[in-house]
Amino acid sequence: MLHVAYIGSALGLLGWMWRSNRRLRDMTRLYRQAQPGLQVTAAAFSSQVGLIVTDEQTRIVRANQAFCDMLGYVEAQLIGLSTGQLRGASVPQGEIRELWNALQARGRWQGDLVCRHGAGHDLACQVTITAIRSDEFGLSGYVGSFVDMSEQKKTETEIRQLAFYDTLTELPNRRLFLERLQGAVASSLHGQTLGALMFIDLDHFKILNDTHGHLVGDQLLQHIAQRLNALVGGEALAARLGGDEFVVMLTDLEFNESTAMARALTLARGVQAAILLPYHLSTLGDQSEAQHTLRYSCSASIGVTLFGLQAEAVTEVLKRADVAMYQSKHSGRNAIRQYDPAAQRVLNEQAMLTADLNQALDEGQLFLHYQLQTNAQGRAVGAECLLRWQHPVRGLVSPVDFIALAEDSGAILPIGSWVLSSACATLAAWARHPGFSALSLSVNVSPRQFAEDDFVARVQQALQASGASAELLTLEITEGIVLQNADQVIAKMHQLRALGVGFSIDDFGTGYSSLSYLQRLPLREVKIDKAFVNDLTHNLGSQAIVRAIIALSASMALTVVSEGVETEAQKDQLLAMGCHLLQGFLIARPMPLQALEALLHASGTLLGGDLAA
Repeated sequence: MLHVAYIGSALGLLGWMWRSNRRLRDMTRLYRQAQPGLQVTAAAFSSQVGLIVTDEQTRIVRANQAFCDMLGYVEAQLIGLSTGQLRGASVPQGEIRELWNALQARGRWQGDLVCRHGAGHDLACQVTITAIRSDEFGLSGYVGSFVDMSEQKKTETEIRQLAFYDTLTELPNRRLFLERLQGAVASSLHGQTLGALMFIDLDHFKILNDTHGHLVGDQLLQHIAQRLNALVGGEALAARLGGDEFVVMLTDLEFNESTAMARALTLARGVQAAILLPYHLSTLGDQSEAQHTLRYSCSASIGVTLFGLQAEAVTEVLKRADVAMYQSKHSGRNAIRQYDPAAQRVLNEQAMLTADLNQALDEGQLFLHYQLQTNAQGRAVGAECLLRWQHPVRGLVSPVDFIALAEDSGAILPIGSWVLSSACATLAAWARHPGFSALSLSVNVSPRQFAEDDFVARVQQALQASGASAELLTLEITEGIVLQNADQVIAKMHQLRALGVGFSIDDFGTGYSSLSYLQRLPLREVKIDKAFVNDLTHNLGSQAIVRAIIALSASMALTVVSEGVETEAQKDQLLAMGCHLLQGFLIARPMPLQALEALLHASGTLLGGDLAA
């Protein structure tokens, strides 16, 4: 019996050992199967992505080091906390409801969420939350991954700032302003309200830049922006379009044109007054690097228009305000003007004329007339080249109507080069004719021409290409040219004088007439303006000015030419005062070159010696 019992016990032990070995083998197999997953989990918890595991009540049961570092905690502080305690205060409750609804419906949610840092500030994160479910146990918790997006958000903000805001003034730039204006126009049409736009352009800003430098000009622009922001506040939008141009937009005005315009003009007057207040700008002294404070006063020209009365492009709204601003400029600056359709028609006309002018030179519509200059004995000494334009539709266009347009558009540069080359070619042709060889020609030079870096080289090239004598070429300049950049202008003039080219200062006495500049300029002659000659016989003031110009010129060894001489009385009085070179309708009207040469031939010795030779 004992033997049987022993055998039974041995068999039982062997069965238990077999079952234990099998369980051990199963456990080993399960462990080996689970090992990769555990390794992945361990690796994930060691990654740079913040990870947390919560129970089904969203209480944290595990947090990796990256999450702790991201939010400024240690893991022990987080265990047991509800994830709601880590939510940023700025997150709306409705957003959280949407999150949980999506999580319950799909078992996963991903998006941006603001979390609360342990130090108390908000942190932008990209969050993914996944529900942990199993068929056996159902929902057992959640896994959340967190990526710190603060640097990316900061970069996005900086990119938006660069794209939509002016870097100097921090005001909205042109791009953002046009977007806002487009929205405001649509909103006005939909809501039956009006809006107003004012266009602001600083007066004489270029002079400040040229005199004291762009750093000082930038300071002024920053002060202007600060004043605009302080003035309009939340009532309107102020923006910088570029350069010294600003805009202010008012919205939600009453749907009544007169009432809306009155409100806009009230704000415009406030803007005008704010800009007029003195500024204190930091600048550098002329002789040292020490900083000085410049007390500067500035005015602005302001144009105002309404929008919301009809559907239209924002460019049209901006153009109307711009037109109104130019009305302000033309009325003397430091003024406010409402948009006037008549001014728009004038600008449209000028735009069409400018477009035609850009083609006029290539199409042979431009030509020169010449106005004779004579001495006291009536002998011809030279002529002035005068530009004319024969438009194919408009006919003869007055220089008063197109010279300024050519200057503004830049068309004056190719036109001026053509005039200079034509004059040199005429001088070269006259040099081959004994009767004409001593005659000089005067050519008007615009400020824009003279400012070109290669102007001296262009004049030299025109002389060399034609073979004309530089001594017989006189360039007429206005006083305004000197004010562009006195040192550069004077240097160019000396270079041209070294070639033999002469200079005449045109319309003397009507501009700044700075004697300090005058004494530095290498001039050959001074021209008395027609305005003084017109009143010469009956205006004591004009007589005194003409006498002073003649006396000053004589003391500086300068030749004096009087233009605009139209009567014998004017001629006699000028000769009596000591002006011995005359130009005007009394002497000869402007005429084509062939007509001038025919006149000189016909007049013979009266105008300049033996011209029949």
